[in-house]
Amino acid sequence: MKKPVLFILSALLLLLLEGCRGDEPKRMPDTLPDVHGYISHIKKTTEKSENSKAVVLVKAIEGIDAPYREADIRIDKNTLIENTSGKHLKLEQLREGQEVEAWFEGDVLESMPVQGYVKAVRVTMK
Repeated sequence: MKKPVLFILSALLLLLLEGCRGDEPKRMPDTLPDVHGYISHIKKTTEKSENSKAVVLVKAIEGIDAPYREADIRIDKNTLIENTSGKHLKLEQLREGQEVEAWFEGDVLESMPVQGYVKAVRVTMK
């Protein structure tokens, strides 16, 4: 009789602790980027847009293997942007000509260029 009660109490305690953990901090993915290239154009979206804050066109670097040669990456409030030393950057710090790596979040629109929201952007060169 004690074992089932102990099991149930343990399970409830684990559920309670899981709920108290809160949101985990955003982290840079440890996989190869979906896009690795230079920013060729940045278009900020209107303030009325609830989702996307900017659309950034990234063109791949010749000789670097990446799934997409060119991409319109959509940056929103959930996108992590940082440099190679891990310093968080703001959208306003992105500039045309910067070398970046980006990882898509969810499905992408298989157009030319491919389009989708990104979960992380790493600026690798100024």
